[in-house]
Amino acid sequence: MSRHVHIDLPSGVSGDMLLGALVDAGVDLEALRAGLATLPLDGWELVRADRRDPRIGGVKVDVRIDGVLADQPGHSHDHDHDHGHDHDHGQDHGSEHVHRRLPDVLAILGHSSLPDPVLARAERAFRLLAEAEGHVHGHAPDEVHFHEVGDVDAILDVCGVLLGFHLLGIATVTAGPIPLGSGTVRCQHGRIPVPVPATLQLIAGLPTVPAAGQHPTGELVTPTGAAILRALADSFGPPPPMVLDRVAVGLGTRERPDFPNAVRLLIGDTADAAPSVDVITATLDDLDPRVFGSLTPRLLDAGALDVVLRPVQGKKGRPATQLEVLCKPADRDVLVDLVFAETTTLGLRIRTEERVTLDRRFDRVSTPFGSIVVKEGIRNGSVITTQPEFDSARAAAELHDVPVRVVLDAARQAAANRTE
Repeated sequence: MSRHVHIDLPSGVSGDMLLGALVDAGVDLEALRAGLATLPLDGWELVRADRRDPRIGGVKVDVRIDGVLADQPGHSHDHDHDHGHDHDHGQDHGSEHVHRRLPDVLAILGHSSLPDPVLARAERAFRLLAEAEGHVHGHAPDEVHFHEVGDVDAILDVCGVLLGFHLLGIATVTAGPIPLGSGTVRCQHGRIPVPVPATLQLIAGLPTVPAAGQHPTGELVTPTGAAILRALADSFGPPPPMVLDRVAVGLGTRERPDFPNAVRLLIGDTADAAPSVDVITATLDDLDPRVFGSLTPRLLDAGALDVVLRPVQGKKGRPATQLEVLCKPADRDVLVDLVFAETTTLGLRIRTEERVTLDRRFDRVSTPFGSIVVKEGIRNGSVITTQPEFDSARAAAELHDVPVRVVLDAARQAAANRTE
């Protein structure tokens, strides 16, 4: 049996809601404080609020910056959004407000003593945020100023949530469909529609549900909340078959009279049966080959485990390309729709196969170019293979102005030396 969490999103998600749910699930608040205290950040407190929703229960966890709640007047946040402090649509907090860039945030993470798997996922979350903001504003990810998600409270949210899941000892995570919300919120440039542009970029390719019926209006999913989900969840959709033994509830900042403002963690065990994957194939002989350059990353962002393109001979002797998409069964329908939308195919072939994988663990190695994240493949408790994470190596290469392959080689050598 494997420990599993399904993140249920009846009214969206934000960092503080997930923190509350983790504490309700049994994560020690003092352990969270101790881990976050290793970040080079000052003037913050993590506090369990004296609040409970009479309809659903739950826990509210607040972040205080210089003694002020991070989502209250006096801090930098506007209250038109629904969840509070992890999406800062507001004004600068005087001279103390810092507009950090991605390298600044990664440097903060790198100077902490958080567990390596937590750091790897936190780096991924902030890279996703930078890529989303960069796409919206037309900047390279490293040039984006995190006006809204580089604040101390947002960094604490991301690291605190990822640390909490690590402390729970969770093997796999799924998340429900994303509720879109409705209306507008204020940002530093004026009013913008919900979901805000960065959130839309982050949830592209994921299943969504409209803000209708039981779903309250307003901003339901913040960019930070969306990035955390992308960094955490193995797939999106309904929960897998599991033996449910606990439900934990995290509360948002805004209290709603008509519907609980909460996120739920469904915690239990799933069977350790051989995992299956779906393989989607199509043979394309009339598609502009330039489309493949954008199709592959879109499929991967939408949940594909792998995408393979191979030259084949099609009907009537035409040269063609065979597209093969490997995915979890829960992601199949989303990927099928995407292939039909992005290509000229009129039909697809789908088969189910068993998949055998190595257990995976993230670690770090020291190189002349700094600490580099590596991914270890483990079988029966033994490390079978170790490979540097490309994004970590690329960031170090850009910082030191050297080719990426030089950093990759240094990381491989460091990993090899460690095992000798």
